[in-house]
Amino acid sequence: MQSETKTNRSVRIVQSDSISPSPLFRLLSLVCFFAYCAVFPGSTITVALDAVPSWGLWMGAAMLIVQGLAVIFWALGMYGARGGVAVTLAAVLAWAVEHIGETTGWPFGRYQYTEMLQPQILGIVPVPITLAWLMAGFGSWQLARLALGARGGRLGLAALTGVLIVVLDLQIETVATFINAYWAWIDTGPYYQVPPQNFVAWGGVGFLMALIVTLLLPHGAGVEPVTAPSASNPSPWARVLPFVWHRLPALLYILSSIFFTAANLARGYPLAGLVGVVFLAVAVWIGATLRRRPPTND
Repeated sequence: MQSETKTNRSVRIVQSDSISPSPLFRLLSLVCFFAYCAVFPGSTITVALDAVPSWGLWMGAAMLIVQGLAVIFWALGMYGARGGVAVTLAAVLAWAVEHIGETTGWPFGRYQYTEMLQPQILGIVPVPITLAWLMAGFGSWQLARLALGARGGRLGLAALTGVLIVVLDLQIETVATFINAYWAWIDTGPYYQVPPQNFVAWGGVGFLMALIVTLLLPHGAGVEPVTAPSASNPSPWARVLPFVWHRLPALLYILSSIFFTAANLARGYPLAGLVGVVFLAVAVWIGATLRRRPPTND
């Protein structure tokens, strides 16, 4: 009995050392998320209607930065030092692959960033792009985690993350190249002039990013049960905030998909818009299924 008590105590100590949630980082993450949500409707409408004013061209970069910061603060607030290491390695991977890609043409194909996104690291990779990878990577990973539950193992989770990050890029490319002119392709391909190797590379980077996150974060990370409010008659905020906090990367991915879907359909890129419509329909179906699934931490 005594040894069992010591074992349980040791487990609690390990858990507290590994995961040190910070109320400050939680607050910062939620502030970033709701700031993004406040701008989201107007940004979506103006981009879809080609009505972005000249003074608002900087908003695209700002929204990418806010998304990335929300994920950084979420990782730190939810998982402490381990979250910090995971998000740092993911950011380094994103920057490195973009730097190599822009300077050598591998692995994405040859492309070049314009001056639209600033600042740029070493004059090549825009900071907003590196931060956008964090939203795409962590959002894809959490969606895959929620969809698979305890199935698939690490490799299955990484593979589905890679697929989901490609699904997002299929929506991004038209908006980033034709509408916002964030980068221009030198190599071309059949899908809106994007080379096929780009999507293979995105899947590979997503796969590696998911492995990094899965190996560094605790078992059960990303699918922690949302704690119900303890009050008998909780306010709407008390109901919403725990859900947003626990599912923040996935929600940012879904909001991004809504944005890209609206922009693509309104601006004449139906195939890219269809990708978004199909994804959102599947996401709604899986979400409805998850509501009926018993909660699990596996």
